[in-house]
Amino acid sequence: MIYDRTPHPYAHFEHLPFAKEPLKAVYVFQRLFTTLLLVPYWVAYYGLLPRTRRPRASWGLKQIVYVNFTRRIYKVVEVAGVTFNTRDPESEPAPGTLKETRFEWAPPLDESLRDGVVVDVYGRVSFNRVGTFVWPQVPPIFHDQAPLIGIFMHGGGYCQMSAHESARTSHIPRRLMRDGRFSEIYSVEYRLLQHAPFPAVIIDGAAVYAHVLKTRPNAKIILIGDSSGGNLVLALARWIRDQNKLAPPSGLLLLSPSCDTSHAFPDVPSAYVARPHASTDYLTDTPEPRALLQRTFLGFKYRPRNVGWHNLNRDGSDQMERYLRFFTRFRRNHKQLESEDTDSELKAEVEEEQRRLHEIIHSEYVSPASPKVLRRWGHDVDLYDGGKDGPGLTLQQLGLDPGTPISELPPMLQPENVGLFAAFPKTMVVIGDAERLTIEVGNLVRAMERDGVDVKTKWVKDAVHDVLMIPPGWWDDETREAVWTDIGQWLDGIKQD
Repeated sequence: MIYDRTPHPYAHFEHLPFAKEPLKAVYVFQRLFTTLLLVPYWVAYYGLLPRTRRPRASWGLKQIVYVNFTRRIYKVVEVAGVTFNTRDPESEPAPGTLKETRFEWAPPLDESLRDGVVVDVYGRVSFNRVGTFVWPQVPPIFHDQAPLIGIFMHGGGYCQMSAHESARTSHIPRRLMRDGRFSEIYSVEYRLLQHAPFPAVIIDGAAVYAHVLKTRPNAKIILIGDSSGGNLVLALARWIRDQNKLAPPSGLLLLSPSCDTSHAFPDVPSAYVARPHASTDYLTDTPEPRALLQRTFLGFKYRPRNVGWHNLNRDGSDQMERYLRFFTRFRRNHKQLESEDTDSELKAEVEEEQRRLHEIIHSEYVSPASPKVLRRWGHDVDLYDGGKDGPGLTLQQLGLDPGTPISELPPMLQPENVGLFAAFPKTMVVIGDAERLTIEVGNLVRAMERDGVDVKTKWVKDAVHDVLMIPPGWWDDETREAVWTDIGQWLDGIKQD
C-alpha cells in the first residue's frame, strides 16, 4: 500500500473530509498522479535553467525532483490525514519476516523510576512494555569491556514512521552498523501521538534505556535521534539528568533535531513568522496542520466533526480564534449546553486549556530551544523574523564576551535559572544549512555550548532536513559520506574516553 490503512480516521483527523475512505484513496491517487506528471516538467525546466537559478547551485536534477516531489506529496497528510510506515506498538512482527534485526520487548519502566515528567498527572498514559528492533539480527559476542550500544529514536513528527527495519529512517542505524560503529543498536517502537499523548514517548524511551542499562551494564550508550527523534533524545537526556537515578549516556547524536515545538503557537496569531528556507527544504510550514498534530501530541484533542479543511485559513493566521469557536460549537453539539452562562463558562474553560497548552509547549522537555525557554535560562536567541533577543547586547555594552558561560557572569547578570543544559553528555549535532530548522538548531547549539556541553556541530552545505534518512541515490553521495566520516570520528573519540 502507498499509505497505512486504518479502519477509521484517527480522532484528530475526523474533521477532514478526505480522511475517510474512499475519498482518501481518491485524493491520494490524484495527488500522486499529478505530482508524477510534474516530474518531467521539473527536469526540463531546471535542466534549461543555469545552475545559479536553481534552489541551490550545487543541486543536481535528482535532488531538485526529490525535494519538490516530497514537499508536494506531504500535502496528503494535511488534507487527508495520511500516515506512512507506522505500526501498532503493541504488536510484534511475524516470525521469519525480519532480515536484519531481531525483535525484543523491554519491560515497563520500573516503579522506582516513575518520577518527574514521566508521571502523567491526568492519568491518560500507562506504563507499557516497549518493542525494540535490535541490530544485528544475531546477538553479538562482546569482546570489548565497554561495547558501544546505540538507542535510536526514529523521526516522523511523532505521527509517522516506525522502528521497523523497513522504515525509511532505518537507513540511519543500518549505515551505522554497516560501518562497524556500534556493537548493537536498539530502535525504539515508542507510541506515536495517535496511540498515546505526551509523556508516552519519554516513558517508552526511558523503559528501553533502563532495559539496556540492566542487560548491558558495562556498555557505553549513545542516544541517537533524527528530527522528532532528536527532540525525544533531548527530553530523555533531560529526564535522566533531572532524576539522577540512572547512569547518564555517554553521548547524544542529534540529526536535524526538532527542538522548538512552540513555533506553531505564537502568542498572537499575527505574530506568526514562517521558518526559513521554504524553497530549499521539503518540510512544509503550514501552521494549522502543525498546530493540530502538536496539540494532539500534548493531549489537547478538541476538534469539531463538521469542519473541513476548506474552511481553514491557509496561512493559519486565525488559528487561535477558530480554536475557541470550534471548541464552543463542539461542546454545544455534544453536551447540549443551554444555560445563560454557557458562553462565559466555555470561554473560561478553553482559556484554561490554552493556558495549559502554552505552559507545556514552552517547557524544557517539549521545546528546549523555544525563545521563551532560552530567555528564561539567560540565553541569547535568534528570532524567526531576523531579530535577536537575550542578554548578549548588555554583555557587549559591559565589555564582556557575549559567549561568556553563564556560570562565569557577574552575580547581578546571572538569570534566576542557571544550567538549561548543564551536565548533558557529549553531543554531536548534524544540520543542513538549507533546511527549515536552522534557526532553532542554531539556538540549541549555542545554548548547549554556553552551558558547558562538549558539542560538535556539522553544518552540511546545501543539505535539506534529515539528509541521512534520504534513500540512497537521491542525494549527493560525496556530501553524505563526509557526514558519516565525521560521525565515525566523533564516535571513535567516545570509544577512547
